[in-house]
Amino acid sequence: MRQLAINIVRYNQEFSLLECSIQAALNQDLDNVEVVLTENGSSDSIKEPLLQRFGGDPRFRYAENAANLGFAGGHNRFIHTANAEFVLPLNPDTQLTPEYARTVLAVFSDPFVAAAEGKMLKPEPLPDGRYILDGTGMSLSRARRAGERGQLQIDEGQFDRSTNVFGVSATAAIYRTSALERVKHGEAEYFDEDLFTYWEDLDLAWRLRLAGFECRYVPGAIVYHSRSANQSKDGFTRIGAFIANTRSLSLRVAQWDWRNHLLTIIKNDFGISLLRDLPRIAVRELAIFAYLCVIRPQILLAVPEFFRLLPSILRKRRLVQGSRAVSSRQMGQWFENARR
Repeated sequence: MRQLAINIVRYNQEFSLLECSIQAALNQDLDNVEVVLTENGSSDSIKEPLLQRFGGDPRFRYAENAANLGFAGGHNRFIHTANAEFVLPLNPDTQLTPEYARTVLAVFSDPFVAAAEGKMLKPEPLPDGRYILDGTGMSLSRARRAGERGQLQIDEGQFDRSTNVFGVSATAAIYRTSALERVKHGEAEYFDEDLFTYWEDLDLAWRLRLAGFECRYVPGAIVYHSRSANQSKDGFTRIGAFIANTRSLSLRVAQWDWRNHLLTIIKNDFGISLLRDLPRIAVRELAIFAYLCVIRPQILLAVPEFFRLLPSILRKRRLVQGSRAVSSRQMGQWFENARR
């Protein structure tokens, strides 16, 4: 069994972007690692240049799906066949520093840690040499607003303490495979394939926490990420920036974002903390939906999808809630302490 297997799912990304990401993954200072590029139904093929560039490296493997299975399905096929103690589903627009995996893996000496990630930075430094944070772990507020801690802040060391977080972003998170086996749906559904893409990592983090596992942020591990879809830095408090951010997203991304976030709450939330926070959740969700209907009225096209997926999500909810190992009050502490 390998110590770590890394998978990059490609959907129409350019060769030059993937080349940088794959090379950085192969540069990890670990002996027992495999790097996989999974072609996920792109409209073109870059198999030949990829194999010419990396095919001679025994640590590299090319895989191919017959259709676009989304982020969730593309990585699920990999995890199910990885034969590795740890897996790293890696975004194609990332560059790991050479010590990233080794530094993150060190925290798994704690058997309760199921997932961990390092500090994500924007690739280009500011003129003074400082970097913009892309994320330092996932938080979830009492209104169930999810997001990356510190995203778009200047990195001044304010997130330089290793800590447990609500969840980790699947941009560059390492997962303990045995923990994923504990919380999967069916034979090999680690990420929920009903979600396809967007917030599937929030759902997985929530399920891991409900099962009693921890998620850890490791600031000493650095990854550069050129994320195209950021959260709005100040939320509704700067409405102009919020509107501009919403309009910068493609319609499909906006639909997935709204649909999947709500389905994830329905699937995983429960108990006294949910009842306590329900007014906040309802106000926020209604406000977001009304706002999207005005700014992006095509969001209404996602409503039939939402109701089509709801029965499957409710079936999975029964499984998740039937096997949880923590109380609602324990979960509620994470919502209370969210940095928002």
